[in-house]
Amino acid sequence: MHPVVCVGICRSGFSEILESDKVSKASDVSKKIPGDPVFLMKKTIILSFYILFLALEPALLAQPAHNWNSPSEVVKQVKKKFNDLNSYKANFQIQTVSNRKSKNMKGVCLYKKGGRIRYQFSDPSGDEIVSDGKTLYIYIARLNAVGKQDLTLNKSNKSGPIFSSFTDEGLSRIFRKYHYKFDSIEQPQTSSKDGRKYFVLNLEQREKIGGFETMLLYVDAETYFIQKAVANDGRGKETTVEFSNLEINPDLEDGQFNFHIGGNAKIINNPLVSEQ
Repeated sequence: MHPVVCVGICRSGFSEILESDKVSKASDVSKKIPGDPVFLMKKTIILSFYILFLALEPALLAQPAHNWNSPSEVVKQVKKKFNDLNSYKANFQIQTVSNRKSKNMKGVCLYKKGGRIRYQFSDPSGDEIVSDGKTLYIYIARLNAVGKQDLTLNKSNKSGPIFSSFTDEGLSRIFRKYHYKFDSIEQPQTSSKDGRKYFVLNLEQREKIGGFETMLLYVDAETYFIQKAVANDGRGKETTVEFSNLEINPDLEDGQFNFHIGGNAKIINNPLVSEQ
Protein backbone atom coordinates (compact mmCIF):
# COMPACT_ATOMS: atom_id res chain seq x y z
CA MET A 1 0.00 0.00 0.00
CA HIS A 2 1.09 3.60 0.54
CA PRO A 3 3.47 4.59 2.08
CA VAL A 4 6.12 4.33 2.31
CA VAL A 5 6.08 2.39 4.87
CA CYS A 6 6.38 4.09 6.67
CA VAL A 7 4.63 2.68 9.50
CA GLY A 8 6.19 0.28 11.96
CA ILE A 9 9.59 0.49 10.43
CA CYS A 10 9.54 4.26 10.48
CA ARG A 11 8.37 4.00 14.07
CA SER A 12 11.30 1.73 14.84
CA GLY A 13 13.77 4.10 13.24
CA PHE A 14 12.48 7.05 15.25
CA SER A 15 12.68 4.96 18.43
CA GLU A 16 16.28 4.02 17.63
CA ILE A 17 17.20 7.68 17.14
CA LEU A 18 15.83 8.51 20.56
CA GLU A 19 17.41 5.59 22.38
CA SER A 20 20.80 5.44 20.67
CA ASP A 21 21.36 9.13 21.33
CA LYS A 22 20.20 8.65 24.93
CA VAL A 23 17.53 11.31 24.71
CA SER A 24 16.06 12.23 28.07
CA LYS A 25 14.65 15.67 27.30
CA ALA A 26 13.19 17.32 24.25
CA SER A 27 15.85 20.02 24.55
CA ASP A 28 18.54 17.35 24.22
CA VAL A 29 17.12 16.35 20.84
CA SER A 30 17.16 19.91 19.58
CA LYS A 31 20.93 19.94 20.10
CA LYS A 32 21.59 17.18 17.57
CA ILE A 33 24.10 18.22 14.95
CA PRO A 34 22.31 18.09 11.55
CA GLY A 35 25.54 17.06 9.83
CA ASP A 36 26.32 14.17 12.16
CA PRO A 37 26.86 11.19 9.81
CA VAL A 38 25.21 8.63 12.07
CA PHE A 39 22.10 10.75 12.53
CA LEU A 40 21.93 11.50 8.81
CA MET A 41 22.25 7.81 8.02
CA LYS A 42 19.32 7.04 10.31
CA LYS A 43 17.22 9.72 8.66
CA THR A 44 18.04 8.26 5.24
CA ILE A 45 16.97 4.81 6.38
CA ILE A 46 13.71 6.15 7.79
CA LEU A 47 12.98 7.97 4.55
CA SER A 48 13.47 4.71 2.69
CA PHE A 49 10.85 3.16 4.95
CA TYR A 50 8.42 5.78 3.70
CA ILE A 51 9.32 4.86 0.15
CA LEU A 52 8.44 1.24 0.86
CA PHE A 53 5.05 1.97 2.39
CA LEU A 54 4.16 4.51 -0.20
CA ALA A 55 4.90 1.89 -2.81
CA LEU A 56 2.45 -0.37 -1.02
CA GLU A 57 -0.69 1.69 -1.55
CA PRO A 58 -3.48 -0.65 -2.67
CA ALA A 59 -4.17 -0.69 -6.36
CA LEU A 60 -7.85 -1.33 -6.10
CA LEU A 61 -10.93 -2.62 -7.88
CA ALA A 62 -11.12 -5.74 -10.04
CA GLN A 63 -9.87 -5.61 -13.60
CA PRO A 64 -11.05 -7.59 -16.65
CA ALA A 65 -9.01 -10.60 -17.73
CA HIS A 66 -5.75 -9.68 -19.44
CA ASN A 67 -3.69 -11.41 -22.09
CA TRP A 68 -0.36 -9.70 -21.53
CA ASN A 69 2.63 -10.28 -19.29
CA SER A 70 4.45 -6.98 -19.06
CA PRO A 71 5.92 -5.49 -15.86
CA SER A 72 5.33 -1.99 -17.20
CA GLU A 73 1.63 -2.77 -17.70
CA VAL A 74 1.37 -4.09 -14.15
CA VAL A 75 3.00 -0.92 -12.80
CA LYS A 76 0.69 1.18 -14.97
CA GLN A 77 -2.36 -0.53 -13.45
CA VAL A 78 -1.00 -0.16 -9.91
CA LYS A 79 -0.50 3.58 -10.39
CA LYS A 80 -3.89 4.03 -12.08
CA LYS A 81 -5.75 2.31 -9.29
CA PHE A 82 -3.99 4.34 -6.62
CA ASN A 83 -4.91 7.51 -8.48
CA ASP A 84 -8.57 6.40 -8.41
CA LEU A 85 -8.45 5.50 -4.71
CA ASN A 86 -10.26 7.75 -2.23
CA SER A 87 -9.76 5.86 1.03
CA TYR A 88 -9.09 2.47 2.55
CA LYS A 89 -8.89 0.58 5.82
CA ALA A 90 -6.82 -2.56 6.33
CA ASN A 91 -4.94 -4.67 8.84
CA PHE A 92 -1.16 -4.74 8.52
CA GLN A 93 1.64 -6.97 9.77
CA ILE A 94 5.33 -6.11 9.64
CA GLN A 95 8.23 -8.44 10.34
CA THR A 96 11.87 -7.41 10.39
CA VAL A 97 14.69 -9.95 10.56
CA SER A 98 18.27 -8.91 11.30
CA ASN A 99 21.17 -10.92 12.75
CA ARG A 100 18.80 -13.86 13.22
CA LYS A 101 16.58 -11.75 15.43
CA SER A 102 12.96 -11.15 14.48
CA LYS A 103 10.62 -8.30 15.41
CA ASN A 104 6.90 -8.29 14.65
CA MET A 105 4.45 -5.41 14.57
CA LYS A 106 0.78 -5.25 13.64
CA GLY A 107 -2.26 -3.02 13.71
CA VAL A 108 -4.86 -1.20 11.62
CA CYS A 109 -4.16 1.44 8.99
CA LEU A 110 -6.40 4.11 7.51
CA TYR A 111 -5.80 6.20 4.41
CA LYS A 112 -7.68 9.08 2.82
CA LYS A 113 -6.78 10.98 -0.32
CA GLY A 114 -4.71 14.06 0.34
CA GLY A 115 -1.91 12.31 2.19
CA ARG A 116 -3.97 11.52 5.30
CA ILE A 117 -2.80 8.39 7.09
CA ARG A 118 -3.28 6.76 10.47
CA TYR A 119 -1.47 3.63 11.62
CA GLN A 120 -2.67 2.36 14.99
CA PHE A 121 -0.46 -0.34 16.47
CA SER A 122 -1.85 -3.14 18.61
CA ASP A 123 1.71 -4.49 18.89
CA PRO A 124 3.53 -2.51 20.20
CA SER A 125 0.36 -1.27 21.86
CA GLY A 126 -0.31 2.46 21.85
CA ASP A 127 2.12 3.47 19.10
CA GLU A 128 0.73 5.60 16.28
CA ILE A 129 1.76 7.22 13.02
CA VAL A 130 -0.66 9.96 11.97
CA SER A 131 -0.66 12.58 9.23
CA ASP A 132 -3.19 15.16 8.07
CA GLY A 133 -1.21 15.62 4.87
CA LYS A 134 0.80 18.57 6.19
CA THR A 135 2.29 17.31 9.45
CA LEU A 136 3.40 13.78 10.33
CA TYR A 137 3.35 12.55 13.94
CA ILE A 138 5.23 9.46 15.13
CA TYR A 139 4.26 8.49 18.67
CA ILE A 140 6.25 5.94 20.70
CA ALA A 141 4.11 5.06 23.71
CA ARG A 142 6.75 3.46 25.95
CA LEU A 143 9.01 6.52 25.53
CA ASN A 144 6.11 8.99 25.67
CA ALA A 145 7.78 10.79 22.77
CA VAL A 146 6.33 12.38 19.64
CA GLY A 147 8.21 13.13 16.44
CA LYS A 148 6.52 16.06 14.70
CA GLN A 149 7.61 16.32 11.07
CA ASP A 150 6.68 19.20 8.77
CA LEU A 151 5.84 17.59 5.42
CA THR A 152 5.93 20.87 3.50
CA LEU A 153 9.68 21.41 3.84
CA ASN A 154 11.42 21.70 0.49
CA LYS A 155 14.64 19.86 -0.13
CA SER A 156 17.40 21.56 -2.11
CA ASN A 157 17.09 19.09 -4.98
CA LYS A 158 14.28 18.70 -7.48
CA SER A 159 12.35 16.21 -5.39
CA GLY A 160 10.09 18.95 -4.05
CA PRO A 161 8.34 18.76 -0.69
CA ILE A 162 9.50 15.86 1.43
CA PHE A 163 7.27 12.80 1.60
CA SER A 164 5.43 13.95 -1.52
CA SER A 165 5.23 10.22 -2.08
CA PHE A 166 1.95 10.52 -0.14
CA THR A 167 0.50 11.36 -3.58
CA ASP A 168 -0.02 9.48 -6.83
CA GLU A 169 2.89 11.49 -8.24
CA GLY A 170 5.04 10.19 -5.42
CA LEU A 171 4.05 6.62 -6.19
CA SER A 172 5.18 7.15 -9.77
CA ARG A 173 8.50 8.39 -8.40
CA ILE A 174 8.99 5.05 -6.66
CA PHE A 175 9.11 3.28 -9.97
CA ARG A 176 11.51 5.89 -11.33
CA LYS A 177 13.92 5.37 -8.44
CA TYR A 178 13.97 1.59 -8.87
CA HIS A 179 14.61 -0.67 -11.83
CA TYR A 180 11.78 -3.18 -11.97
CA LYS A 181 11.17 -6.48 -13.73
CA PHE A 182 9.28 -9.72 -13.19
CA ASP A 183 10.86 -12.04 -10.66
CA SER A 184 10.49 -15.00 -13.05
CA ILE A 185 9.37 -15.71 -16.60
CA GLU A 186 6.07 -17.31 -15.61
CA GLN A 187 3.64 -14.60 -14.52
CA PRO A 188 1.34 -14.43 -12.70
CA GLN A 189 2.44 -16.98 -10.11
CA THR A 190 0.03 -19.05 -8.03
CA SER A 191 0.60 -18.72 -4.28
CA SER A 192 0.87 -21.95 -2.32
CA LYS A 193 -0.41 -20.03 0.71
CA ASP A 194 -3.78 -18.75 -0.48
CA GLY A 195 -4.11 -20.12 -4.03
CA ARG A 196 -4.40 -16.64 -5.54
CA LYS A 197 -2.36 -15.43 -8.48
CA TYR A 198 0.21 -12.68 -8.10
CA PHE A 199 2.52 -10.75 -10.36
CA VAL A 200 5.86 -10.68 -8.56
CA LEU A 201 7.92 -7.56 -9.31
CA ASN A 202 11.61 -7.38 -8.49
CA LEU A 203 12.75 -3.81 -7.73
CA GLU A 204 16.36 -2.67 -7.42
CA GLN A 205 17.63 0.81 -6.58
CA ARG A 206 18.97 2.70 -9.57
CA GLU A 207 21.46 4.45 -7.27
CA LYS A 208 22.75 2.95 -4.03
CA ILE A 209 21.73 5.67 -1.60
CA GLY A 210 21.02 3.55 1.46
CA GLY A 211 17.77 2.18 2.77
CA PHE A 212 16.09 -0.62 0.84
CA GLU A 213 18.28 -1.72 -2.06
CA THR A 214 15.91 -4.42 -3.34
CA MET A 215 12.22 -5.21 -2.99
CA LEU A 216 9.82 -7.93 -4.08
CA LEU A 217 6.24 -6.72 -4.59
CA TYR A 218 3.41 -9.26 -4.78
CA VAL A 219 0.65 -7.69 -6.89
CA ASP A 220 -2.74 -9.42 -6.90
CA ALA A 221 -3.39 -10.35 -10.54
CA GLU A 222 -7.11 -9.47 -10.26
CA THR A 223 -7.27 -6.40 -8.04
CA TYR A 224 -3.74 -4.98 -8.50
CA PHE A 225 -3.52 -4.63 -4.75
CA ILE A 226 0.04 -5.13 -3.51
CA GLN A 227 -0.64 -7.81 -0.96
CA LYS A 228 2.91 -8.22 0.27
CA ALA A 229 6.34 -6.61 0.01
CA VAL A 230 9.70 -8.08 1.00
CA ALA A 231 12.55 -5.55 1.22
CA ASN A 232 16.28 -5.91 1.87
CA ASP A 233 18.68 -3.15 2.86
CA GLY A 234 21.88 -4.79 1.57
CA ARG A 235 23.25 -5.29 5.08
CA GLY A 236 21.30 -8.41 5.97
CA LYS A 237 18.10 -6.81 7.26
CA GLU A 238 14.88 -8.07 5.68
CA THR A 239 11.48 -6.45 6.15
CA THR A 240 8.18 -8.06 5.17
CA VAL A 241 4.90 -6.14 5.05
CA GLU A 242 1.52 -7.82 4.51
CA PHE A 243 -2.01 -6.43 4.33
CA SER A 244 -5.36 -8.13 4.94
CA ASN A 245 -9.08 -7.42 5.46
CA LEU A 246 -9.04 -4.51 3.06
CA GLU A 247 -12.05 -2.16 2.97
CA ILE A 248 -12.20 -0.07 -0.19
CA ASN A 249 -13.30 3.56 -0.04
CA PRO A 250 -14.88 3.54 3.44
CA ASP A 251 -16.37 6.79 4.73
CA LEU A 252 -13.56 8.30 6.82
CA GLU A 253 -13.84 11.68 8.54
CA ASP A 254 -10.97 14.17 8.32
CA GLY A 255 -10.94 14.32 12.11
CA GLN A 256 -9.70 10.73 12.23
CA PHE A 257 -6.36 12.01 10.95
CA ASN A 258 -5.80 14.58 13.68
CA PHE A 259 -3.26 13.86 16.41
CA HIS A 260 -3.44 15.36 19.89
CA ILE A 261 -0.16 15.54 21.82
CA GLY A 262 -0.37 14.74 25.53
CA GLY A 263 0.83 17.41 27.93
CA ASN A 264 3.71 15.33 29.30
CA ALA A 265 4.98 13.98 25.98
CA LYS A 266 8.46 14.87 24.73
CA ILE A 267 8.20 16.63 21.36
CA ILE A 268 10.97 16.30 18.77
CA ASN A 269 10.51 18.66 15.82
CA ASN A 270 11.47 17.49 12.33
CA PRO A 271 13.35 14.33 13.38
CA LEU A 272 13.43 12.99 9.82
CA VAL A 273 14.30 16.03 7.70
CA SER A 274 15.02 19.60 8.76
CA GLU A 275 15.39 22.85 6.84
CA GLN A 276 19.14 22.77 7.41
